[in-house]
Amino acid sequence: MAISHDSNLDNSPILQVDFEKNKGLSLSTIWKPLEAIACKTYRRSIIMTLKPSFLNPSSKPRKVHPTSWLDGVRGYASFFVFLFHFQHCFNFRWLVGYGSEDRGGNNYGFTQLPIIRLTYAGQANVAIFWVLSGISLSLKPIELARSKSWEKFLDAMFSSIFRRGMRLYIPVLIVQTCVLIAACLGFYNHAWELTQEWPFEGVNETQFEIFETSMQQITDWIQAMLELLNPFIQTFPKYDIHLWTIQREFQYSMILFVALVGFAKLRPRIRITLTAGLFAYCMKVGQGDIALFIAGMGLAEFLQIRVQNAEHAERLPSIEKHTEENQNHVPTVFWCVLLYIGLHLLSWPYEGAETSPGYIALSNAFTDFNSEEDQRQVIGDQCRRVGAAVFLFSLCGCEWFRKPFLTSTAMYLGKISFPLYILHGPVNHVIGHPLVEFIWTLTGNETPFLYSFGIGLAFTISAVVVVWLSDIVSRVVDAPSVRFGRSLQEKWSY
Repeated sequence: MAISHDSNLDNSPILQVDFEKNKGLSLSTIWKPLEAIACKTYRRSIIMTLKPSFLNPSSKPRKVHPTSWLDGVRGYASFFVFLFHFQHCFNFRWLVGYGSEDRGGNNYGFTQLPIIRLTYAGQANVAIFWVLSGISLSLKPIELARSKSWEKFLDAMFSSIFRRGMRLYIPVLIVQTCVLIAACLGFYNHAWELTQEWPFEGVNETQFEIFETSMQQITDWIQAMLELLNPFIQTFPKYDIHLWTIQREFQYSMILFVALVGFAKLRPRIRITLTAGLFAYCMKVGQGDIALFIAGMGLAEFLQIRVQNAEHAERLPSIEKHTEENQNHVPTVFWCVLLYIGLHLLSWPYEGAETSPGYIALSNAFTDFNSEEDQRQVIGDQCRRVGAAVFLFSLCGCEWFRKPFLTSTAMYLGKISFPLYILHGPVNHVIGHPLVEFIWTLTGNETPFLYSFGIGLAFTISAVVVVWLSDIVSRVVDAPSVRFGRSLQEKWSY
């Protein structure tokens, strides 16, 4: 029915009812439920971010690959470096070998024993890092080179070189930005005061200066970060001295990539021979850390050979397969001896090797060539490097030795190993060291037991904080930085 010209639309019952319904609605009425939902979602998102991944029932267990044990070794090594950097601030006993006469003698602590001391031996675990990096970065290129897949080899090398800097530096710069913010907010003030009058009996780690204004702090931080990003110099970054390894990791990775490309088209036996020669040359000219990357390259080839031999044996008839396995079998006792040699050399004391049982003969043999004090330190470094290469060689050769590094704990530490490494320094300075002081005010530190108790309790609390923060950074920073590098590569490449 048509509406007449003089009809009053405002009085229309239907329109009036609709109007009355809408009249009661306001922005606040609509917004409040949405705000509640948004706040609830936001809170849930924050809680899920702060919640450690191992407490999340929906998290899937990591798939175990043939080389997953490498992550387990890296995880333990990273945690042991954290322990080293915590405890070395409180005593010097870690320097001295078991039974040594150095530093007043009486060096018979359980933790000073060979192999046991590896749980807090910083340089030994860093040497393991270098070999692991060499293996991880070389596995794919070596596999492609052995299969003569040259186009894929080129793609793999391009990807590794292009993404390496982002992989290393993006998480570091984000964490260091948090350090800068903490410094500007005053969280580092006490850490700075401690370094001025060091109250502990161990190493006084280098600590960056706290400036009067935030602008001065930011300017100093930018300069420090520019030095850290410079691949042509070697520095000890003052905002976290432990990050010296990041700069060298990038440098040595590039050298390794050059070696991989340069040796790629060589026949395997020649490539293996030249790799061994390059390792020996780097050790001879004092570039032992680069030598460890090259050792990792050689071990990657060894792993590929073992995989190919296993695949070849699987395709053989049962009788021939049994014969083949017997011919290629290396006695377990050989790998056991090799494992012990590697661990023993890795445990080389920083001081007092010439009077420490198990190292006296070796130390005297080496010092017969050069008895200068600084050369003794070089000898120790070189022995630890050889030990790292031999230790990982034994793991590559014997699957049974890998089992401790395939546990859930090892896999988890491997997942958070990089964040753990770049976070533990700031946590030690801001939380760990002041916490030791606080505990001592409650318990005292007059006896060796109370002194050690305060350190042990503070480390336990700090370890919980470091692992928790590392878990968060692993998910929020580390993994996204890897994805960012890959997406950038896909967008910018042909």
